Amino acid sequence: MAEKIVIKGLTKEFVTKDRIVTAVKDVDLTINEGEFVCIVGPSGCGKTTLLRILADLETETRGEIRITHSDPSKPLNSMVFQEQSIFPWMNVRKNIGFGLRCRRVGKKIIDQTVDQYIQMIGLQKFADAYPYQLSGGMKQRVSVARAFANDPEILLMDEPFAALDEQNKIMLQEELLKIWEAERKTVVFITHSIDEALILADRVIIMTSHPGTFKMSVDVDLPRPRRIAELRSDPHFNRLFTELWGVLREEVYKAKASEGLTVSDDEFHDDHSRTLADESRLVL
Repeated sequence: MAEKIVIKGLTKEFVTKDRIVTAVKDVDLTINEGEFVCIVGPSGCGKTTLLRILADLETETRGEIRITHSDPSKPLNSMVFQEQSIFPWMNVRKNIGFGLRCRRVGKKIIDQTVDQYIQMIGLQKFADAYPYQLSGGMKQRVSVARAFANDPEILLMDEPFAALDEQNKIMLQEELLKIWEAERKTVVFITHSIDEALILADRVIIMTSHPGTFKMSVDVDLPRPRRIAELRSDPHFNRLFTELWGVLREEVYKAKASEGLTVSDDEFHDDHSRTLADESRLVL
């Protein structure tokens, strides 16, 4: 597969009044065309900073980033944020078509594309609704559809489902899988949830505690198309979950220690009576 994103020796430092804070340090990463990569790590390890650098919203301090822009007629990337970021003065239809209008795409193509994505996210009855008339889950569906509709080569997603309840989260994960499996865009997805990473990704990368660098990369060799209910009962899914959590837990300990917090071993002891969904939300 062709290389889409190549990062070598990436370091980002923020200069404050009295010191220099290193957010990410010596990051090396290669992501292939059409690959879905999830990045997990303790809070404050620099995951979002890395994504913002890829989106050209921050500038690296040192290192090299090479991103292949295969079709200059299309945007290189679109970003979906954790916070609901659709425009409150636009209805669903206009929000989804916003990027296309900015690119001066023809009205017929815009209408066709918007209709396609409204159907894909199941909001046909809300096409003319405004954000204040939508639930949080619906708003995030619109955010995802808007990003895909703009037809970027790379989709950058920063914990887009973190604020949702479990039912809406599962629905949005299923919608994302459905859209991605149809289009196979390159995706870099930040999450705190091992469970979510295994459901979505071709590959999961674990970052260390602050300053963040890459500790481990694990291929998710689960078959596609994926069905969430079936995955969670798959023994191989459970083995991958245990492997990733075993590595990540060490970094969580370090992150808590750096904050002056004490974490008992019992708190993170593997308890087979927990569900995977419960364990994936432990203090990450």
